[in-house]
Amino acid sequence: MALLIQARTQMAASASLRRLIQSGGLSNWPFALKMAFCPALAMMVIVGMGLHGILAADDQAALVRAVVHHDLTVAMHLSESATDLEEINSSLYRLTTLQASKTWNLNVTSEIERLVAQTSELADHVGAEARDLGADEGKSDVQQAAADILIYRDAIDVFGSMLEIDFPSAVEFFRPFDSNAKKVLGLINTIADRSIMSASNRAEVSTHIAERIRLTLAAASVAGFLVLFGTAAVLTRSTVGSVKRIAAATDKVAQGCSEVNVEALARGDELGTIVRSLAVFQANVSQIAFLAHHDSLTRLPNRVLFRDRIEQALARLDRDPGFAVLCLDLDRFKIVNDTLGHPVGDELLRQVANRLQACVREGDSVSRLGGDEFAIISLNVVDPAAVDRLAARIIEIIGSGYEIDGHQISIGTSIGMALAPADGSASSVLLKNADTALYGAKANGRGTSCFYEPSMNAALQLRRETEVGLRQAIAQDEFQLHYQPFVDARSHCVCGFEALVRWQHPVEGLISADRFIPVAEASGLIGAIGQWVLRRACRDAATWPNGIKIAVNLSPSQFKDKNLVGGVREALAASGLAANRLELEITESVLMHDSRAILEILGEIKAMGVQISMDDFGTGYSSLSYLRSFPFDKVKIDQSFVRDLPGDMNAMAIVRAIVGLSLTFGMSVTAEGVETEAQAEQLQLEKCDLLQGYLFSRPVAAANVSALIERLEKASRQLTGV
Repeated sequence: MALLIQARTQMAASASLRRLIQSGGLSNWPFALKMAFCPALAMMVIVGMGLHGILAADDQAALVRAVVHHDLTVAMHLSESATDLEEINSSLYRLTTLQASKTWNLNVTSEIERLVAQTSELADHVGAEARDLGADEGKSDVQQAAADILIYRDAIDVFGSMLEIDFPSAVEFFRPFDSNAKKVLGLINTIADRSIMSASNRAEVSTHIAERIRLTLAAASVAGFLVLFGTAAVLTRSTVGSVKRIAAATDKVAQGCSEVNVEALARGDELGTIVRSLAVFQANVSQIAFLAHHDSLTRLPNRVLFRDRIEQALARLDRDPGFAVLCLDLDRFKIVNDTLGHPVGDELLRQVANRLQACVREGDSVSRLGGDEFAIISLNVVDPAAVDRLAARIIEIIGSGYEIDGHQISIGTSIGMALAPADGSASSVLLKNADTALYGAKANGRGTSCFYEPSMNAALQLRRETEVGLRQAIAQDEFQLHYQPFVDARSHCVCGFEALVRWQHPVEGLISADRFIPVAEASGLIGAIGQWVLRRACRDAATWPNGIKIAVNLSPSQFKDKNLVGGVREALAASGLAANRLELEITESVLMHDSRAILEILGEIKAMGVQISMDDFGTGYSSLSYLRSFPFDKVKIDQSFVRDLPGDMNAMAIVRAIVGLSLTFGMSVTAEGVETEAQAEQLQLEKCDLLQGYLFSRPVAAANVSALIERLEKASRQLTGV
């Protein structure tokens, strides 16, 4: 839309100056010769017409300036409105695409709220424009545009409400409003046309100015038949030359040439008004052209220009080496925006853009595709290892700290890379494959880079199918809980059960957690699944004999939910389960990021009487510091240390050290993965408190728990002789 307004305004301005020349202003110098034969009449014309022409010219010059300012203001405001509307449409398209694919962790609610707010601001902006217009300047059309934008805003709001609940219905609901957006754009086109009609008035004003100048010069020529006639001829020829130069400059500017030196044409007479108008026009044309192909925040090329540069690089492949396309996504940027505000986030994006430009070579291209997404074209790639080194350098530099408005900020980036022509010979294919590789990098733990591989498409498709299936499973209650007991190391008496979630897939049957939990964590579905597991486990455990505990695993992603503590409290209240019968198990990875905030949450949960266990102890990082920083109730020894007992002395030493540390800190110890009597006996000798593994039972369905308790209790009585 901005480019359409630009083109139409260019044509109007060019036509205005052409009409000025064709009207004969200043070029009809034989008129002075005719008036030389009537000196008496000419003297009267000098007094009357000369003064009138000069005064009228001044008035008309002022009118031209006002018209120019008005037209350019309307054009620029319409361009801004069109750009805003296009950005909203683009964001909706991107949101719909990503929501369909669920290939990244997107907060749909906050994104929809942002778009609704942005649409409201656009409606207010257009409405304000309507209040400043007269009835003959399209006031009613602008008011209609503002009303349609408000309708569009309401549609976005409804669409957002439906999006996560029923995605296909949301898309079907929103499709009719696409025509509403086109209607708004059509109204803006109509208003733009009216602005151009106003621009044509400027041409008429310019013609009047030329006529006044012609009459003034003609009257002046009468003052002297020989000297003044010659002076008028010279002046006329000079002025006509200036007008022609102005017309030529206008045509070049209208064709998009940015190298025209309009200032060199500056004059002090009435023609200077046109020159000044042309200078303003040229500056606005250049600005509109720049914004059409660049990001207004970082000044980097946008997606449109980036695709064009990929096409140019593809066209040179027959004579140049290959090139690489890198897609980057900032890690933890959303947290910065949410906690420190958008001004800090915008400055962070500008600093990231500067760092990226410093990383690449001359001739390479850095672009911002939108949000926190950037892309790079690395030309003349002979060795893929060079691209890998570039990605590693970018990850290191982007990961260095930032200081903005007194805030110390730490972010990271993940990078996906595609090589041309090996990974594609079209810009859309290369971008798609680089984006696929980016998701592969995120799946590897973020802060990494990854080259595209054809197998990624199959893996991504499987991931998408799993995500869609999980959403259906949540809606149709397709999950089940199985329970595995942990027993006293000496008596083998049942002390509690660990809840293990299973997915009863309608086609594939029972699916274990390790196949779908990673997808649930990446897609943001783990919160709903985790709350269901907690509520169901507490409800089932409340029916067991008193003293038997229930252990529930918490995913690191669940700690992002501000209602986690409230969810635990509600699960206990709804089930009637005593808080001291509930154990929540976390892994060391939970404490890797923002450990202070996590420890505060754990403290609130522990204050209820719930016990906290550290699962898979020794397989993460900084375990000892975590044992000191939080009073865990239990430590679980990972099965990787139990598997080789009792023969592996190294494994024995590790188990002995963990038990010793736990006893020092007053924590009980559970050993996982116990499968043999020899392992159980050795762990008992090492003073482990609890044992868990296939030796005692595999996980069983909730309906079989009572029978399992009875069987294990009978075995315990036989073991102890009680």
